[in-house]
Amino acid sequence: MTAADRGLKEPVELGAPPPAPGSRDTWPGTRPLVWAPRARTVDVVLPRPGDDERRPMRLVGAHEPGYWRADEELPPGTDYLFSVDGGAPVPDPCSPLLPSGLGGPTRVLDPAFAWTDHGWAGRALAQAVLLHVDVATFTPAGTLDAAAERLVAVAASGVAGVELSPVAAFDAVRGPASGVRLFAVHEPYGGPRALQRFVDAAHAAGLAVVLDLPHRWAVADDLGLHAFGPYAVGSRIGPRTGARPGPAGTDSPRLNLDGSGSRGPRDFLVADAERWLRDFHVDGLLLDVEALVDRSPVPFLGELAERVHALGERLGRPLTLLTDGPGRSDRLTSVVHGILAAPGDDDRAQDLRRLAQHVFGANDAQPWRPPSLRRARRATQRAASVLVGDLTRLPAAARAVPWSPSGCGPATSARSEDERACLLTFALLAGTPPVLDTEHVPVGQDDAASRRLVAWARTLIGLRPEVTAEVDAPVEVHSDGEVMLGRRGSAAVALATGHADAVVDVERLLATDRGPWQVAAAWDPDQARLDGGRLALAARSPVVLRAAGRA
Repeated sequence: MTAADRGLKEPVELGAPPPAPGSRDTWPGTRPLVWAPRARTVDVVLPRPGDDERRPMRLVGAHEPGYWRADEELPPGTDYLFSVDGGAPVPDPCSPLLPSGLGGPTRVLDPAFAWTDHGWAGRALAQAVLLHVDVATFTPAGTLDAAAERLVAVAASGVAGVELSPVAAFDAVRGPASGVRLFAVHEPYGGPRALQRFVDAAHAAGLAVVLDLPHRWAVADDLGLHAFGPYAVGSRIGPRTGARPGPAGTDSPRLNLDGSGSRGPRDFLVADAERWLRDFHVDGLLLDVEALVDRSPVPFLGELAERVHALGERLGRPLTLLTDGPGRSDRLTSVVHGILAAPGDDDRAQDLRRLAQHVFGANDAQPWRPPSLRRARRATQRAASVLVGDLTRLPAAARAVPWSPSGCGPATSARSEDERACLLTFALLAGTPPVLDTEHVPVGQDDAASRRLVAWARTLIGLRPEVTAEVDAPVEVHSDGEVMLGRRGSAAVALATGHADAVVDVERLLATDRGPWQVAAAWDPDQARLDGGRLALAARSPVVLRAAGRA
């Protein structure tokens, strides 16, 4: 077998993607297919009482090096495993259903589902406001079906969609960091049918669904992918050539996106992404960008964006890839909490500069992006059209993503309503897409404090289109005593950061030729008064201003 036949080749150029192994629309499907470039034999193993049945697979051919396909389709509901070179049976790396756990047999999934979202045209997510939903904590039941029952309340808050925490299957005892099966939905959450019902219900409520993909745990050693081929580098069992540490803050092996045999892992990740978008009707995917960094001439993010763009054209609805990672989307928390914690501190000027540069996203700020993301955006206009970079996360949403560092601070539920309202205000007026959390937008809760926070979020979301229309305008941040003013174009935020009420001359500090400033919204409207250009406001009670004659 030649090196090419074994799949040991560099990635191809973006303009000429490799043909799908068999039919990408049926991977995984009823006819088992697997990438095992170094195998001499691969068998489908059908568990049987007493003695398992083994059926040999065949190489697809030179046009798909390293791929093995079964001769026969398996009926939905059939359990099977793979045996490489006569070794111990192991699950399909692309298992869609694992009812017996991560190490048990793969079950063939019937793809049919009675969708009712035929009229769903999708939503543009480049500046949309999303609510982070962590399935395990969103409801007492901790299931997708229970979460779906709250989607009408989520839609009433005004958000455009939900960002759904990872649902990939993992060992409930050892946790997801020990390894996840990307293609399977965690059974305790309800499995794949429950995810389809959730997405269908979200679309009925007018909500888009963005699914988090925990790539950093996708090739953990305990998953046994080394039995098939070089899915990873840096594995204690797999190949060590060119090994580098895993994603920041982890001991996991790194996805092989740029080394020998990287075509298979790239196909693996592309097939996973396309499956969620096509078979589960999700509208976008959140990528752990640090886990996908590579040094190849054609970055994987660019290749994935090309495939997603093409799939969106076939499906006739917009599809979006959002990128995230440690320190990229959680900057709002440290900046605003720092301002509120020490309003008279000597570092006030530095805090305000950080607010302007890292939270509001001033047009002279250059957010850090890994090289592969920068190159992916440059690769083609089409790739850039589906890639959305930095987000603005509220604290609980930051803690719930796979790359959240341990011990990242106390729960914000212990903070006052006023402080939560402040964070909401800055998040929704930020220049990057905001991801809210259920600690600050407690949908489904019936107490007065929760209803007030949800109503405040809805008000701010209603004002956001005016802000994003001027997202390229320079950001100004001023302070006057313990009052802070942040302005972009015709919109501004005022906040008395101390513990006493205050008065500030907004006409002097925010001089504009667009007409006088007016109060657009106030957390405590009875205390916010604007008279003769001077604004009176309550302590830690944010006020949103807009110019009366705005362009």
